Amino acid sequence: MSTHAAASKLWTQAELDRLTVESNFRLRGLEVTRLDTFIDAAFAFVLTMLVISFDEIPTNYDEMMVAIKRIPGFATSFAIIMMFWLQHRVWSRRYGLENRQTLVLSLALIFVLLVYVYPLRIMFEEFYATLSDGYFAASFEIESESQLRDMLLFYSGGFSAMSLLVSLLYSAAIRNADTLALNEVECRRTRLRVHAWAIACAFSLFSIVLALVLPEGNVVIAGYVYFLMFPATQVPVIIDRMRHPVD
Repeated sequence: MSTHAAASKLWTQAELDRLTVESNFRLRGLEVTRLDTFIDAAFAFVLTMLVISFDEIPTNYDEMMVAIKRIPGFATSFAIIMMFWLQHRVWSRRYGLENRQTLVLSLALIFVLLVYVYPLRIMFEEFYATLSDGYFAASFEIESESQLRDMLLFYSGGFSAMSLLVSLLYSAAIRNADTLALNEVECRRTRLRVHAWAIACAFSLFSIVLALVLPEGNVVIAGYVYFLMFPATQVPVIIDRMRHPVD
């Protein structure tokens, strides 16, 4: 049985009953499509860029130590990229929804990611270098508050765009709820994802505003906004669990 659905596919109850269930969610997209393969390959390519774009193979001990001191920046960048990949994977497995709109949104996500990978690595390497007073290495040196402001705008612009695209993908699933035969629990959990990623987008936009208006010396505050973003995205989930402790 084909599990990956186009928008026009109508699920029968017999088909729904045979679907794999994960965390009380029926997985309609377990069949891997060419789009899934392309997206996975694109994320893998971005990770390759993350590793090799800034570095060469160390040729002596000192160069090896510099490379090692860049690991925290790489690890955090890796985690952010994997967060978006996992979200798209969850979305694809749960809904198997492949139509013109979701195709455009998925390809747009890859496009933004390819542009976003450079400021992502730069920002986290600089963050750890500053936090450690230069102990951790940075391959790109930000020399002024003006440059920091620009890099924060690049970073926040990429993060906000990707968060918005993920939110729109989940919104597309809601709009196709009847076609996908989403039950009440599945609809509610889908809306939670829409809200969580909308919150992430809002925090990124707030960071952009701060980066634009804060005076020199305080621009870095625009970056610290992200420490509040992650707990904020969990607020809708916590409220939902309090209202529906059984699901």
